[in-house]
Amino acid sequence: MADGDNNNAKEATKSEQQDEFLLREEARRVGEATVDEVLESATSSVEAMVGEQAAALKEHDALEEETTEAARLESELAKELEENGGWVKILGNEELMKKVIRPGQPNQNPLRGDMCEIRVEGRLASDDSVVFQNMETLHIQLGDAEVVPGLDLAIPLMTRGEVATIKVSQRFGFGAKGLPPNVPGAADLVYSVELVHSEPEKELGELSVKERRAIGNRKKTRGNFWYTRGEASLAVNCYRRALEFLDEVEGGIQFPTSSDGKQEEVTPELRQLFDDRLTALNNLAMAQLKLQSYEPALTSVEAVLKCQPNNVKALFRKGKILGEKGETEKALAALNKARLLEPSDASIGVEIGKLMHRRKGELQNEKQLYKRMFNKDASKSEDSSSSSSSRKNEDTSSKAKFLTLGLLLSGTAIAVAGMMAYRYNHRFV
Repeated sequence: MADGDNNNAKEATKSEQQDEFLLREEARRVGEATVDEVLESATSSVEAMVGEQAAALKEHDALEEETTEAARLESELAKELEENGGWVKILGNEELMKKVIRPGQPNQNPLRGDMCEIRVEGRLASDDSVVFQNMETLHIQLGDAEVVPGLDLAIPLMTRGEVATIKVSQRFGFGAKGLPPNVPGAADLVYSVELVHSEPEKELGELSVKERRAIGNRKKTRGNFWYTRGEASLAVNCYRRALEFLDEVEGGIQFPTSSDGKQEEVTPELRQLFDDRLTALNNLAMAQLKLQSYEPALTSVEAVLKCQPNNVKALFRKGKILGEKGETEKALAALNKARLLEPSDASIGVEIGKLMHRRKGELQNEKQLYKRMFNKDASKSEDSSSSSSSRKNEDTSSKAKFLTLGLLLSGTAIAVAGMMAYRYNHRFV
């Protein structure tokens, strides 16, 4: 009995020792795994910290480099200003120069497309007593050719409230043509400009119809200015920009019917906007025609005629465009319709006369072409007939030759046969 108890006690002790060993082994493994995880986590944290420090250092170096570059440019600008008496050579030469008279607000430069209010005075560089422009308030949009190219390039370098003197060579002013009567051809100019205010261009939907008409017509008028000077490319740009503002944001101009099919009323103000738009389209077609851009010009007049089929100017320009494209019949149709609507317009009659003269020449050319084609066909027919007759004569001649040869051979054969018969009959005499 005692031995049995001892054995049980030994077994229990052995089991406890095994459990303790297993627990200790598991603890050891858990402890090792935890250490690895801690090491891995610590390593990741260190790497992240190092990465952040490297990024911060790189950003610091870039900022320091940028600051250094800015300081260098500022130093060079200050040196240039000192050497040139305060003048900045905008293009690196003396064709366009700017000098600050009164500094404006820092970091308040207008951008291309911004709406600006300026005060401007323009004089001749050769004679400052001649003032050709003096406006206390002038509203412009930068980059839209609403001022001479020199000012379009110089004003973005000004800050709000700044007053500057800007020297503009004839190349960036009014060019070889000048601006009669006060600006002669190839004249250099000097402007005094104050940038009173500037702001980004508003979205079209934010503008009232009145505001859109004012801006659009201003650009259209500027397009007319460039066109009369022979600058058709600048005129096209102005007319295109005008059309962006002379647009029907509210709708209902070209398609004045509601979803239920009822006619919608168009306000007088919106009707005026629409009429201004058609005028700008007509002028755009005129400038495009000048540039020999016939397809875009035709698209412009067709847009007008879609809304106003009896628009005489559009019909006249359509006739000229089609005439330039060589479509004489279509051109005459458009011009004849224009003449019916406006019989007293002499320019329409002149254009019709030109096209009629051209049409006459075209008809003569067509007649000559048909004549040459007919003569060619007749010549082919004669050649064919002559060839056929020759072949017939050759056939007849061949037949005659064969017949003569046949008769000759037959006669010879008869003669030979007669001689042989004679010899045979007298052989036995």
